[in-house]
Amino acid sequence: MIYGLGAALGWGLADFGAAVVGRRVGSFATVVLAQIAGFAGIATVYVLVRPAWTGSIADVALLGCNAVFATSAYLLLYRGLELGPVALVSPIAAAFAVITIAFAIAFLGESLHGFVLAGALVTVLGVVLTATDTRKLAGGARMSQAGVPYALAASFLFGVATLVMGYTAQRIGWVTTVFVGRTFSVTIMIVAATVRRPELDRDDRVGILGAVAVGLVDIAGISLYSRGVEIGLVSIVTAASATFTLIPVVAGIWLLRERPAPSQLLGIVVVVGGLLLLGLGG
Repeated sequence: MIYGLGAALGWGLADFGAAVVGRRVGSFATVVLAQIAGFAGIATVYVLVRPAWTGSIADVALLGCNAVFATSAYLLLYRGLELGPVALVSPIAAAFAVITIAFAIAFLGESLHGFVLAGALVTVLGVVLTATDTRKLAGGARMSQAGVPYALAASFLFGVATLVMGYTAQRIGWVTTVFVGRTFSVTIMIVAATVRRPELDRDDRVGILGAVAVGLVDIAGISLYSRGVEIGLVSIVTAASATFTLIPVVAGIWLLRERPAPSQLLGIVVVVGGLLLLGLGG
């Protein structure tokens, strides 16, 4: 459980940072720089720890395929955070926990208590409310919905990616899992950056350092999550980690002066409540 909460801290800071940096240098450049920084971080850990290899070619192939899901999820999430309010996008993305938990029950044979099942249902309801702006129907000012489709797609992809990462971490260890997975991810991003060539002001040191910081706290969150699922249940660690949405939601409303509609604010509260129920169930 403690590893899941540690992951939540890393992911929450990364989400808020990505929203701020993405609007400064662009979501694509943010993803590329963050992925490279994250790779440098986990590569350093890998060299220091030097874990014994206990996997197989199948594990490498699985992590390679999973990197496509994870990289796509990052691109979608950071684009959503660039376009839409972090207080709206992050709670929707946090619903990945429901997908991961459902898959963990179905494919990994994990069983959950009533609180966790209730939390999953409440979280889904919260996502629906969060994505609904009643002011749109009334014709009034509304919170931008531009990031919602990206957040929904990212939520599903993250749900799959975290399940695979948890499964692999239990098989070959968290250090190897994160290192191999990020190696594939950063390779994909470098190839994409070579083709697309994101515009980046190299004199913008604040933006560049911000993206690096996002990558480092994100990989820290991933590492803590992977360590947690290596020694515990995927469903329980996922439930705890999904509370990361508290950080960007509060920061978005407090620091960025974002103003959700009443229905969206209720949805945010319901999402957080559902995630807390998931945590209590653990």
